[in-house]
Amino acid sequence: MKLNILILCFLPVILMGFGSQKTDGTEKIQTDIQAINQVLDNYKISINRADTVLASTIWLTTSQASFIHPRGHEKGWEAIKSGIYGMFGARFTIRDLKSYDEIIQLHGDVAVVEFNWVFDANFRDENATPMQTRGRESMVLKKFENSWKIVHIHYSSMPATGEREGF
Repeated sequence: MKLNILILCFLPVILMGFGSQKTDGTEKIQTDIQAINQVLDNYKISINRADTVLASTIWLTTSQASFIHPRGHEKGWEAIKSGIYGMFGARFTIRDLKSYDEIIQLHGDVAVVEFNWVFDANFRDENATPMQTRGRESMVLKKFENSWKIVHIHYSSMPATGEREGF
C-alpha cells in the first residue's frame, strides 16, 4: 500500500523530468535550426554583396574549408575568398542569389543543408548583360562552440532529365 502511494506521489515528478528533457532537446534543435537559417541568409547576402568580411563570419576560415562548383574546386578559406567571392565581385555588377526548398538535417554538431537556387546577375561588361542560372547546393556546417560555420559547399546545375543526359 505504501509503495503504491509512493509511486503515485513520485510518478508525476518523474514524468515531468522526462518531459522537460524532451523540451530542452526540442528547444536546442530549434535554436540550432534558427542559427543555421541565419548562416544561410548571411551566405546569400555575402554572395550578393561579394562581401568577404561577412563571409568570414559564417565560413570556417582555415585550410579545411572547401567549395566545389562547376568551374573548379576551391580548397581553403583563402581560395574561397578569391576564387568565389573575388570572382563574383569581378565578374558581375549585380548579384541576386535566392534559395528555395531548403532542407536542414542535424547530426549533433554537424548539419547538412540542401536547397535549390536561382542566381540573377549582370555581367561586368559594356552592356551589363543580364544572365540567370539555376542550380542546387549542399552545405556542410559544423558547430564550433556556439557558432555554426560552413565547412564545405558543393553546387551544380539543375538535373539533366532528358533522354541520354546527365551521365
